Amino acid sequence: MKFAWQQIPSPVVSEILCNTMVDGIVIDTEHGFFNNETLFTCIQVIEGCGKLCYVRLTEPNKTLARACLDAGVDGIIFSTVETEEQCRKINEICKFPHYGGKRGLGLVRQNRWGIAPLVTYPPRIVAQVETKTGIDNIKKIFSYDFDYYMIGPYDLSASLGDPGNFDNKEYLDALSSVKEVVPLHQMAVHIPTDVKNQLKKYQDYGIIAVGMDTTGLLEFYKEIT
Repeated sequence: MKFAWQQIPSPVVSEILCNTMVDGIVIDTEHGFFNNETLFTCIQVIEGCGKLCYVRLTEPNKTLARACLDAGVDGIIFSTVETEEQCRKINEICKFPHYGGKRGLGLVRQNRWGIAPLVTYPPRIVAQVETKTGIDNIKKIFSYDFDYYMIGPYDLSASLGDPGNFDNKEYLDALSSVKEVVPLHQMAVHIPTDVKNQLKKYQDYGIIAVGMDTTGLLEFYKEIT
């Protein structure tokens, strides 16, 4: 699956991204400045356009995760997963009690305010592994049976001491060590820039998020000035 990446907090941007040949949009609340109302509206727009909507969160924050889940997102990406404690908390806040979590059930947009069946299965959960510590703990993280495990190339390369160098041997070794544990169809990655040259490293991954709304605008204006 191919995803676009949204940092600009605007439903207009969501709609524009939906008019591209992607399967879905990732709303990035880690580096984007979304308030709850704008986030909710962006989710509505994306799903109204028939695209998948994933939201990336900085940490396992119960309040924000609950808001996204109730709004009806298809998946949540949790940034910088490194420890079993984080994994347990992610499952706790995302899953209903029947699945081992503690999420509450309400009449919300996800179930059309109670009109639709009260489905209790969890959305897709993505653990973003983007540090040396996360790589070292990948077997423990994988044991929590998340749906996808996402590589964050910039943060991972920075953690390995060579920011932005994706041909560095340590970086490539880190990718290999993850692939020894995680099946390719459960691997995910975000490629912010230089997509054409970097894509071949990840072409068999289950989720590939490409580009960014912000860099796309900057690159366009570089071309015409």
